[in-house]
Amino acid sequence: MTDHRPSRRAWTYLALAAVTLINVISHADVQKEAHTRRFGDALSYYQMSVQTGAPVENPFALRMLSPWLVHRAQLLTGLSFDTLWLALTVIATFAAILVFFEFLWNHLRLQLFTAALMAVALSCTFWYAPYAFSNAALVDPLNNLVYVVALWLAFRGRLVAFTIVVVVGALNKETALLLAPLYPVLAWTRRRSLRDRQVLLGLAATVVAIGAYIGYRMWAQQVIGASYGFGAGQANGGLLENFRFALAGGKDTTQLSIFATFHFFWLIFAYGLYHLWRRQGLRSELLVASVWLFGCCLVGRLLATDTGRVFVMMAPIVLAVTAVVLDQHRGEKARLWIGLLIAGYVAVSLRWVPVPAGLVVDLVAGIGFGLLVHTGLLRPPRRPPADFPEPVGEPG
Repeated sequence: MTDHRPSRRAWTYLALAAVTLINVISHADVQKEAHTRRFGDALSYYQMSVQTGAPVENPFALRMLSPWLVHRAQLLTGLSFDTLWLALTVIATFAAILVFFEFLWNHLRLQLFTAALMAVALSCTFWYAPYAFSNAALVDPLNNLVYVVALWLAFRGRLVAFTIVVVVGALNKETALLLAPLYPVLAWTRRRSLRDRQVLLGLAATVVAIGAYIGYRMWAQQVIGASYGFGAGQANGGLLENFRFALAGGKDTTQLSIFATFHFFWLIFAYGLYHLWRRQGLRSELLVASVWLFGCCLVGRLLATDTGRVFVMMAPIVLAVTAVVLDQHRGEKARLWIGLLIAGYVAVSLRWVPVPAGLVVDLVAGIGFGLLVHTGLLRPPRRPPADFPEPVGEPG
């Protein structure tokens, strides 16, 4: 029997590349001296790419990997820093989208229709891609790639590769370390024993990752020639001052900012978690990973004011659970409605609809999802997705 997967993959990759290119055209600043129009964190990262070890404010100064890559690329190619920052942003974002698609299609074994459309949804999630393209001197795109790769490796049980990705990712942004304990947590979820070899190895790898990052901080501060407090914010005012600064911002808007990160997909995500809990309880890896990342993002919000940029780190897990739910459609009629749901998500994510009207779209989409479930066009699966059995990757 002919295997059509390679050709299907190629066409899907081309479609995702087209969507990404359209987003770049729509949002990226490709004019000369684009760095003069950068804003926020990007100003510090651009300075770090011009001068490795630039003494910018905490916590940006120790996020050296992306700026260093741009700096090295400029020395090798002679291209402008603006061009290279945009190239790194586009390449890392597109790679993250492709890895996410493969995670859905190959690992969760969802239908091509669902996997492809959810990859499109990820590529249009505002804080994940369009925002990064509009302010292309951030470490976020590479951090997003680290997250989706590390999550896949954690689900597959590939400890060595997972630890390497986390350690390297921490050189780009320290939030990658939040993933380190996830491996032993998932290993415990599968084995239900704290004495299990994979749990113990995962705990040891977590200690190694944290130790490696502490060593990196000491080295980086020597290179920069300045001292940066761990957990401190801008002006290096200490952890408590960073808490106060972060919590002073976003008053009365935090709930809306969290909701606007994934809009009505939160509803489908919550519905999916509910059924995972009913079917498997804490043996569900997707459920455990979702709770872990949500907790990490809540803690992260205590140290940062950009709520959307914090919670978008959950994008791979939120959209993966949403995809598992939507993949349970019954017939072509349901496919049409699912396509309309995802089109609505794209519209509100790309901010084609102003905020008040966007909330109406979210409400209508939520009602439409409820009707899909009520009519039986969308049903909880009788068997778990392919992700939930024991991992097939090699231990360690």
